[in-house]
Amino acid sequence: MPRVLLALLFESFLYAALFAQDQPVEKFPPVVLPNTEVRLLHSNETQIDYKLYINLPQSYRTSARGYPVVYMLDADYSFALAKNICDHIAERNQLPELLLVAIAYDGPPNYRLHRTRDYTPTKSLAGGYGPEYQQHSGGGEKFRSFLREELLPFIASNYRATHERTFVGHSYGGLFGAWLAFTTPELFQHYFLVSPSLWYDEHLMLRIEKEFAAQHAELPIKLHLSVGANEINAERNMVADLQRFAAQVESRN
Repeated sequence: MPRVLLALLFESFLYAALFAQDQPVEKFPPVVLPNTEVRLLHSNETQIDYKLYINLPQSYRTSARGYPVVYMLDADYSFALAKNICDHIAERNQLPELLLVAIAYDGPPNYRLHRTRDYTPTKSLAGGYGPEYQQHSGGGEKFRSFLREELLPFIASNYRATHERTFVGHSYGGLFGAWLAFTTPELFQHYFLVSPSLWYDEHLMLRIEKEFAAQHAELPIKLHLSVGANEINAERNMVADLQRFAAQVESRN
């Protein structure tokens, strides 16, 4: 084979190899969670665009009945986990089928700012993620208005939801849930508060619970409280805080 032809063939193979390296690698399909939807909801109460991650029960599209609803905070990292747990237990008839609505935020991720602003009922510069974020604290009343005036009606209008509602929150979300339970308990029938930040604002919730008990003879909800046994450090004792709060609530009979 003439040397010129060999050179041309080698050059063509070289260009083909280089060109192939510039081509995008074939993408594999992403994992998609079945029976889920994403809805956007702008709030006039907070002026925030919320992203709702919604899990529909397995039987939702083949039935006409209504379903209880579980509302969760911190959707970006809790939704997939909670969805799989709910589906797994419901499939074994150990949990009623339910709608799962997890509240996230549209736009660039800003986890610390969002939860500091929305989940804290009062303004406090102490603790949390530090003054940089705590300066935005105290938006709990507006976030509660979003839940009551906008989110709950939105779900009721767009999904077959019953009046049985459950709230789930942890840490700052647990603090917010505790505040809801003792200021507007009628919003939800069940409250799951995991490692609630009861230390917040010099144990704000101990004072609010005391005020509620002085004016009400009953608390018509089911309240579940939990904390990790090792959530104790030099700054705070989450276990002792929860035990104190639980004992105070239980003392009302």
